[in-house]
Amino acid sequence: MRAMIAMTMLALAGCTQSTSTSGPAPEVRGGGLSPVPAFNGGGEGWSIDITSTGGGAHDASLVWASGSQRGDFKLFYRGQPADAPSTLIVLSGEMRAGGALRPVIVEIKREPCKDDAGASFLHSVSVTAEGVVPGTSQMRGCGHLAMR
Repeated sequence: MRAMIAMTMLALAGCTQSTSTSGPAPEVRGGGLSPVPAFNGGGEGWSIDITSTGGGAHDASLVWASGSQRGDFKLFYRGQPADAPSTLIVLSGEMRAGGALRPVIVEIKREPCKDDAGASFLHSVSVTAEGVVPGTSQMRGCGHLAMR
């Protein structure tokens, strides 16, 4: 019995517990682990699907023109911007369009959002992609962030 208690105490001695609840976990702030395991959302005439592939990298697919145009690309989580609210997640990457790589920024914000049909969501999303989608450089909509 004493041996079992001693082993338990040794095992617990190596454990630490953080009681901080403000902001992302330390491993997330450094950009190593993304707070976005998966996300899908969109707005009128467009949609985006994002899936984490590990190490802050994501596979993303942007569909626009009511599904007739599609672009697949990589996004990266590089940590929480210092001046950003804790409710905002920023992913960035590049997408090939018109023969060139164009910057893409996806901002996911934890806030109530209603789409054009009146459906409620817990997150809003904006995609800034200059030179990718003809006629617009920014798209706004709502979506679902997968929870861990």
